[in-house]
Amino acid sequence: MSTLSNKLYVVDTNVWLALLSTTHNSHNSSMAWFETLGTGCAGMCRPVQLALIRLLGNRTVMGAVALSASQAWQHIQLLMEDERIEFLREPDRVDDVLPTLFRYPIPTPQLISDAHLAAFAMACGRCFVTRDRGFQQFRGLDVEILGD
Repeated sequence: MSTLSNKLYVVDTNVWLALLSTTHNSHNSSMAWFETLGTGCAGMCRPVQLALIRLLGNRTVMGAVALSASQAWQHIQLLMEDERIEFLREPDRVDDVLPTLFRYPIPTPQLISDAHLAAFAMACGRCFVTRDRGFQQFRGLDVEILGD
């Protein structure tokens, strides 16, 4: 008998994408992780929702099953009905944490959105779960990297 985890997470786009796409390479491992969660443990924030809509509509990512923005939003709304998922509004402390994460030497546009998600999780006091090892660069971030 497995025990449900009550650890609180902010979940990265790449994990949600793997959960929603049954043909994704990491679908099974993402689903196995998700099934361990208790009520309200998986947090989804607006920036992740928007990135998910963008990816679900991208033919390079989704191929022939790419969705319109409206269809992707409907999928997200259905997903949000799961009791394990909680919508997270941006916490006030993000503005205090975010500038401290811009001190890293890697000059990439991706760093900006990654730093925002890291600051979001830190300001919420939640662990950030992702498949992207790049998040390990953010000192002070409680990060869990899911494998395939």
